[in-house]
Order: sequence, then structure tokens, then C-alpha cells
Amino acid sequence: MQSNLCSSTCFGFYFSASMSSSDEAALIMWHVQIIYVIALIILAFVGNILIFITICSIKRLQTVDNMFIANLAVSDFLFTLIETSSNTTRELNAAWRPPHEFACYVIMAASVLCASASVLTQTAVAINRYIAITRPLQYPNLVNKMRVFVTIIAIWIGAVVLALPPLIWRPLAVICGHEESYKKHITYEIAYMTAEWLFIFGIPFGIMSVIYYQIYRIARTQANRVRPGASEESASTSGSDTNSRKNNISNFKREFKAAKMLVTIAGAFLFSWFPFFLTLTLWKFHCGVHNHPKVFTTCLYIVYTLPAINPAIYAFWSRDIRTGIKQLLTCWKRNS
Repeated sequence: MQSNLCSSTCFGFYFSASMSSSDEAALIMWHVQIIYVIALIILAFVGNILIFITICSIKRLQTVDNMFIANLAVSDFLFTLIETSSNTTRELNAAWRPPHEFACYVIMAASVLCASASVLTQTAVAINRYIAITRPLQYPNLVNKMRVFVTIIAIWIGAVVLALPPLIWRPLAVICGHEESYKKHITYEIAYMTAEWLFIFGIPFGIMSVIYYQIYRIARTQANRVRPGASEESASTSGSDTNSRKNNISNFKREFKAAKMLVTIAGAFLFSWFPFFLTLTLWKFHCGVHNHPKVFTTCLYIVYTLPAINPAIYAFWSRDIRTGIKQLLTCWKRNS
């Protein structure tokens, strides 16, 4: 994935007494875009740091799902810090270049690194939800914090492996954004883009689609079983059986609500990244299609928006996270 494509679609504007109405409109739009992206950067920084600190500092929030949520917050924070911030700096100052060649490599790899870490984390969470719902009794033995830590480390190793290959064959001029030509190693670029489509979209979303469909089927079956009057045997059950049944229903509802949050996160990722990947593929290999710069810029800004709205998704679906954030902010306010 080309990380610093903003240079090909962003423009610098200068005030002039002879500026036409179209130039003035373009200048206004440019300022609106800059303000929007800066607002996104601030929201993403504040939101993801707050989510991460809340989960790490409040022990009751350190569940398996929330550990993965914290990892998502880390990937979103890094994406905003490296990718969004560098491209915004370049847009504000077209002459800006990273201070060292190593920074060029980091910026180039940031998009794939963070996108891969995010989608692999979401896949791991989907598998975790499936185990929790289908094997509730065996779940505590199958999933523990140590295994989650190992999984998160494996996720980042996989993300690094997926992000590194183009840094091997791309010349420094392309990596640092001086050039945007990929014709020299076109075979490698096609193979790499195919791998990106496969490992960032095809396999993860195939797995998640199957898992969430199975969870949906289980939820429908469970709903049919607990409908009033669905079973005549419910009237003759003992008090302990009734309480046990109510606890199972309550646990299932909690697990299903968690699954709905994860579906929302996965849907937001797909909505944000798929158009960008598609336009990027068409731009890199042309494919007989002309990409208007505004189309690419719009897709890029949608990707920038995702890290800013993900914390709101976590807080909206999880009452525990909302309560934890309020508790943390109250504590900070009291100590200040």
C-alpha cells in the first residue's frame, strides 16, 4: 500500500489579489479539509489514549475482549500518529520531508502495518466470541490472559511480515515520496497487492462472516427457546433450574451484545478501507480507469476518520467502558 499518496492529490494554495472564484472555492475547501483532518487527529489521539488507559487502569475491564479492544486502540493511535499526521504535515508544507530515511520506511509501512493489526485483531475477537457462545463451560480453560497476550504478539508479528516486503524492492525515491512509479517491479507490486487483498480482506472477512452468521443462527435458536409459551415444560421446572436458565439467558444476551459491537467495528473497517484499497489498486495499475484526485482524497479521509470514531463505537456498545471512562475522568478531575 502506498502510504504517502497524499502528495499526488493535495494542493498548496497561496493568496493572490487576482485569485479567481474557482481558486477561492478551492482554497476554502482546502482549509476545510485541513481543519477536518486536524480535528480527526485530535479526536483519535484523545479517544484511543482514553480507551487504552481506561482498560489498563481498571482491573474489572481487563477482560479478554477488552484486551483486544485495547490493541485496536493502539493500532488506531499508531496509524493516526504516523500516517495521518505525516500526510497532513506534507499537505500543509509540500516541501516537508521526513527527517531521516528510516522515518520514510516507517511511514511507508504504517498503513499496511496498522490495517493488518486491526483486521487480524478483529478476526481473533470474532473467534473468541464464537468460543464464548458455543462452548461457555470450556471457555475459561480454552481462553486466558496469557494466551491472549501471545495472540496479540502474533498479530503484530503477522502485521510486520505483511508490511515489510515492498520496502525490500521499492527504491528509496518511491519510499520517501519523491516518485510514485511502480512500473520497475510491476510483477512484485501485483503479487503484493494480491496478498494485501487476500490477507486484509478476503481471509479475515471470510472467517468473520462465517462466525457472525453462526452466532446469528444461535441467537435466533436461543430466542425461539425463551419465547413466552414456547415450551410447556417451563411451568414445571424447579426454582433452581429456572434460575440457572435465567443466568444462561443473561450470559448469552451479554455475549451477543458484545458480538454486535464487534460486527459494528468490522463493518466500519470494511466501509472505510475497502473503497481506499479499490481506488489505490486502480491508481497503481491504472486498469483502464481514470481516478479523479477528489475521489481518492475522499476515500483517504474516510480511512482517516475511522480511528476517530472507533472509541465512540466502543463506548456506545459497552456500558462497562462508558462507566470506566466516567470513573477515570472523575478521578482525574478530583486530583487536579
